[in-house]
Amino acid sequence: MAQQVCIGSQIFEADGLFFDKDGPLVDFRYQYTKLMDKRIELILSKFPKNKLKLHRAICRSIGYDARAGLIDPRSPFAMATRGETLTIVAHALYRHGAPWDQASSIVTQAFFDTDQQIKLEDLIRPTDGLSSILSAFQKSGLILACLTNDDGKRARAILDFLEISSYFKLIIGGDEVTRPKPDPEIFQKACQQLSLNPQRVAFFGDTVSDMMMAKKAGAGLAVGVLTGGTSTKFLLKEAAHIVIDSLRNVSILHNPRSA
Repeated sequence: MAQQVCIGSQIFEADGLFFDKDGPLVDFRYQYTKLMDKRIELILSKFPKNKLKLHRAICRSIGYDARAGLIDPRSPFAMATRGETLTIVAHALYRHGAPWDQASSIVTQAFFDTDQQIKLEDLIRPTDGLSSILSAFQKSGLILACLTNDDGKRARAILDFLEISSYFKLIIGGDEVTRPKPDPEIFQKACQQLSLNPQRVAFFGDTVSDMMMAKKAGAGLAVGVLTGGTSTKFLLKEAAHIVIDSLRNVSILHNPRSA
């Protein structure tokens, strides 16, 4: 059902709203800095020598300033899939002398053990007012989908934990497509499965990669959301059609077909 949606200063007639998980829906920096700090801690436990040097190398390889808790908005940490990040970290170990099979095994185990040791309730924090915002979108008749480079199984577990998964007609992870974002495949797949015209869908993301993907896919509106805490307003303005502070800057006007 088409709806007029006010997004920042723009009015957009939409059939659907698609969202990246981390940033628009979930506090990205709060979640992923905790995850990466624990992953690195477990990796370094396997290398008693040169820990400081290796720590710096891992952080540099993914674009993470661990001391300041900052993430480079154009880095693998902000844009890559879990699998890609795992490979990049393993390569950092390899460059510092670890055999590739050992490096890959250590990083894979560290990522897995981190998931087991950190509970979702200690890790996941929704963006402000999220449930009521999504409820209003759903009640208006708009079709909602979540498209993320995170693994699909993990994404669904997080949205289940936040009790918001029921708002989404479709949730697709980066491991469930051949080419993750910024390739447009994930957006095109969602539009095809939901029988939506891409030009009547707005996509909300917090990275330049998200905006590139949405534009390549022919989305009607690529909306940069600043709640991700990684991309600056300047970077998002360069890549997005419009930038908003949060999903609170989105409101439903009315159904133009029923007027």
